[in-house]
Amino acid sequence: RLFQDKLSKSNPKIRPVWNQSRAVNISFEIYIVAMTDLNEIQQKVEATVWLSVQWQNELIMWNKTDYGDLEVVYPNPDTMWRPDLAISNGYDELNPIGIDFVIMKVFHDGSTIWMPGQKIEFLCSIDVSKFPFDTQHCFIEFFNWGGTLEESTLYHSSVPQMTSVKALHPNSEWEIIGEWYENKDDKTNHDKVRVHLTMKRKSTSLVLSILLPVILLAFLNVFVFLLPTESGEKLSFAVTVLLSQAVFLSFISSMMPQTSDSISGLSIYIATQLVLSTLYVLLTCWILRLYHRDTKRRPLPSW
Repeated sequence: RLFQDKLSKSNPKIRPVWNQSRAVNISFEIYIVAMTDLNEIQQKVEATVWLSVQWQNELIMWNKTDYGDLEVVYPNPDTMWRPDLAISNGYDELNPIGIDFVIMKVFHDGSTIWMPGQKIEFLCSIDVSKFPFDTQHCFIEFFNWGGTLEESTLYHSSVPQMTSVKALHPNSEWEIIGEWYENKDDKTNHDKVRVHLTMKRKSTSLVLSILLPVILLAFLNVFVFLLPTESGEKLSFAVTVLLSQAVFLSFISSMMPQTSDSISGLSIYIATQLVLSTLYVLLTCWILRLYHRDTKRRPLPSW
């Protein structure tokens, strides 16, 4: 009977206020279910999130004693008004958040809770200068693209700048170490809320697979001058170290974004070692030339 009396008359295109000149106050809170990927080259972040969106529906209210003490109903979201939340810094085209099978909760006093969730992709400026010990600062900017400031007010339901990390499934490469939000006013006639995320890279595997071999190669580089010239391996040793460092530099460069805004300190270090290795190869060639030259025509230097 309640569906016939109240819900069947609901129009999803009419804002849920009696006075249509007033704005609908929309509060929401974000929960990070999992951060699935952070792509340094494309400078985007993929995450699975769900939102708890709340507002007051003045058009659907009832006395619960008249309906068998019924306090809450679960109507189809397609038949009810709901905000068109979207991400302004999304990686692909602009699409509203939420799917149709997410059930909406409407209480007898008009309080409405809608909990949409989905996988999102958003842009993030990646700073790799401290790779592999880098920390990235990204944000997700939400706004109600179907309503102006006169029609709806969007705000976060938590305390401003409150750290509230809610990642339910950890990522193997990144750890979310901070989360806070701010209301953003950029003169676009839409309320915007930025949810800031601070993510720290888990560097243990990169230290073992990249950083440690690079340091060992730099240490081995100087031993080219300790090899006896008679062994015949002096030049091949220097060239092997040079090629190994070139491979590591190429591997790290393939992981980094193709931009000059931030360059990894590790890449600069390997490039420096590459220059030194090139000098060591040239010095080794000169030493071998001096060693094998005709001593009858010109005596070798005393050193």
